[in-house]
Amino acid sequence: MAFTVTYPTSAPLPGLDALASWLTEHGEAFDRQGPDVLELRALPLRIVHGGDGVRAQVDLTPTVPLSRLTRLLFDLSVRVGADVRLVGVGQVNRPSLWLRFADEQDRLRVAAALAKAAAQSHRDDILKAMWSVLGTLGGGRDLRWDATRERIVEMREVGSPDGISVEDARWHDAEVSPGDTVAVPVSGDLHILVWRWLADAWPSLAGT
Repeated sequence: MAFTVTYPTSAPLPGLDALASWLTEHGEAFDRQGPDVLELRALPLRIVHGGDGVRAQVDLTPTVPLSRLTRLLFDLSVRVGADVRLVGVGQVNRPSLWLRFADEQDRLRVAAALAKAAAQSHRDDILKAMWSVLGTLGGGRDLRWDATRERIVEMREVGSPDGISVEDARWHDAEVSPGDTVAVPVSGDLHILVWRWLADAWPSLAGT
């Protein structure tokens, strides 16, 4: 999952050369990608300077240092003179952005560990144990690991009072009908919690 951070402001923006100099002052090596993009070498981050302002595109990896990444994004907001907004969410502060990044990073880690387990022929055992953990975390919700999306989802009945409306369900599956069950991606920090459990229970898979 990619994240896009924007810096909306009506104030004059620093030019791309000014941002390049700012990155150099911060010790961040980068490459120029065309006339409007600076791509960092040590972080999965591209800074785009265009007619609609400055935005940062983030493609997380399982190993990127999140505190360094988040700090740089907020330092950039000071340089640009704007608040930090996460596309699809709105204005965010540093802790909330770090938490969103952390949950996505741990989702990637869980997926990688399950792929490793599949190669060792015991993925089903881990998924069975994970189902029990998700049952505890879910508080009555039907939470599962979706192997296709490689993320935790909630199974919800379409059209039921405590489920999901047909209209909302079709955002996730265009072919659903009342009475069907649809997988809805969950938000929050569940991937962080599942990763902590998996890393403790199967440290060889987690690389710890």
